[in-house]
Amino acid sequence: MGDSLIRPARVFIGLVIFYVSASVTHAKPVVVFTSPCSCEGNHGVSRWAAKTDLSEPPAGPANIKSITPAQISAWQGPGGNIGHRSGRVAPENIWYAVTGRINLVRIEDDGDLHIVIENTDGQRGSMVVELPLGPRWCEMRKMVFSWTNAHFPISPGRENKFALVQHPIVTVIGKAFYDIDHSGNDTRTNRRNYDPSLAVWEIHPVMRLAIGTSAPASGAVAAAPASPTPVSTPVNLASPAAAIPQATSTPETFVTITRPVTIQIPYGTTVLQPGTKLPVLSRDSQNVDVRYMNARYAIPISSTNLR
Repeated sequence: MGDSLIRPARVFIGLVIFYVSASVTHAKPVVVFTSPCSCEGNHGVSRWAAKTDLSEPPAGPANIKSITPAQISAWQGPGGNIGHRSGRVAPENIWYAVTGRINLVRIEDDGDLHIVIENTDGQRGSMVVELPLGPRWCEMRKMVFSWTNAHFPISPGRENKFALVQHPIVTVIGKAFYDIDHSGNDTRTNRRNYDPSLAVWEIHPVMRLAIGTSAPASGAVAAAPASPTPVSTPVNLASPAAAIPQATSTPETFVTITRPVTIQIPYGTTVLQPGTKLPVLSRDSQNVDVRYMNARYAIPISSTNLR
């Protein structure tokens, strides 16, 4: 009688030990960002090929559609069956130039830099754009971290929060991406299950980042991708109010950076990447003075499109 009670108890204890051991064995590693461009223990598998797509933007502006965060927020989800191993669906192969003001930067377990941007004109509707790990995104990540008070090493989590100290207006270029991890298993929605103010649609990965409203000149403001259906109160994408806001009524002269230029900013250094367009304040035979993050910087003319 005693043995008949002891044997089940031993089996039960053995199962408990097995499951506890398995849990410890499969525990997720601690994620540590050791610099803007390096991370240890990062882990991510969901739609990873799409999230780290290295396709470069089209050379000309004709195939890059200008749009705002509020307009993307007004889309609906693509619908259909999108799994964690799915490649890009048709609407995710469209290139967009999105202009907005940065209001949050966060680090994630997969090593990505999660950036929330919102409209510059007060229209409601925020979205996420992401910079993955990797050499292709390193200089852009340095730029974004320079707008924060982050000190490395740092890990995701409440105990390691950092804050934006600047909220620049930026234009990012990349493909649309529907992040099913935040859709609550409903691919028709465009509201995140943890924050309904944020769109599920993202720009992921960001392939270009410029300060200001320096989006490529497109023939028209972008409509939603082909498969999402319009919401019940559609945005009038043809109206001037739906276009990317213009800085002033007096046209500004812009210069385009053609070679990487390192500049000293209040919180460290940053690199102005080729393709960045900045307002011209003045110029001489050697340098052009530009406005960047509401400050004046002298850039060698040899590193620009000016001659």
